[in-house]
Amino acid sequence: MANTKITNPELFNLGDSTSATQLPVMTTTQRTAMTGLSTGEMIFNSTTDKVEYWDGTKWYGITYEVAGESPYNNVLYTGNRPSTQTITGVGFQPDLVWIKNRDSGSYPHVLTDSVRGNTKFLQSSYGDAELTTTSGITAFGLDGFSVGANGYFNGGLSGANNEMVAWCWKAGGTAVANADGSTASQVSANVAGGFSIVKFSGGNSSGTTVGHGLSAAPELIIAKNVTTANTAWLVFDPSSSLTTNASTFTLENSNNVLLLNYNYAYITYVLDKQFGGTGNGGSSSQDIIAYCFHSVAGYSKVGSYTGTGANMTVDVGFQPAFVMIKNTTNSASWHIFDNKRTAANPSTEALFPNENSAGADYNGYFVFTSTGFNNKLTSTSLNSNGSNYIYLAFA
Repeated sequence: MANTKITNPELFNLGDSTSATQLPVMTTTQRTAMTGLSTGEMIFNSTTDKVEYWDGTKWYGITYEVAGESPYNNVLYTGNRPSTQTITGVGFQPDLVWIKNRDSGSYPHVLTDSVRGNTKFLQSSYGDAELTTTSGITAFGLDGFSVGANGYFNGGLSGANNEMVAWCWKAGGTAVANADGSTASQVSANVAGGFSIVKFSGGNSSGTTVGHGLSAAPELIIAKNVTTANTAWLVFDPSSSLTTNASTFTLENSNNVLLLNYNYAYITYVLDKQFGGTGNGGSSSQDIIAYCFHSVAGYSKVGSYTGTGANMTVDVGFQPAFVMIKNTTNSASWHIFDNKRTAANPSTEALFPNENSAGADYNGYFVFTSTGFNNKLTSTSLNSNGSNYIYLAFA
């Protein structure tokens, strides 16, 4: 028999055959309800976006990869203000670029995305509205992005001879209208990669829902009112490690612990096609941007752990290139580690999204393993005994 080729997530080409066979398409719930299964039976799971087969005892997912579909990469570069520069090596055209000047504590983290447009940016360490500049990211390219001559106010994106890091995510390119919720949204979604960028207008009414464009409920949403100043970044994580439905806490302005019933806690639940809220999301004239993530085997993991106060390892299923961690029990800064800023593992250098600082070196106490990360720190920030932590990891 000819070899079987997966030519897309749903179609099989049986070698010499001129036709293709479409697999049954069903959700995880529908698959679980199946009876009378034969060994080798295959379906396309629309919940996980994977081809799955039954081996006689349980279901296994078949991982497929389309060139350029991997949702994340990070790059380092040296700023050369006052000249323009083009940064390459990302491997895809990014839709979210998050940049930090590593040499200076004077500059904040700067986030630019394709949905709002490359001339507009947000700062994770401030609650300001979005700012507009022609000296920021001037274009998203097929393999990276370009930075203007002034590099955002003389150094935030391209300080002269300053070392910079850019964390880059691929969504779905040009945003499209989404009507899955009661409030219309503009969505750029990488469905296979579990990442989408959602823009919508806030509303004061309870029960508002917004379509997020993914095939499964987001496990982590980072959102910001981009119209009004002094509105906090909000992070929603329905993880079981958090003990409240309104799991919102700020990304910016110090290191706040979990906030309950916050005035802008407009995201309080997530569904397969929508997220919704029972709180105040701002007036209908105020725009909100939301970065949505769910875990994808081999690509990304949204998870949680409880600190032990001793050497501990967290399994994410792959060797990370990026990990962001937050203590949700006690006051502590956000921490970001990646695989480029340290020449070799361990990934000792941390940067803090809620601070402008140049970061800190943990002297080998944080290590990426082949399946996750090893944390030897006993600090409140990363591994306090009994504290709950959430994390976002990408391969």
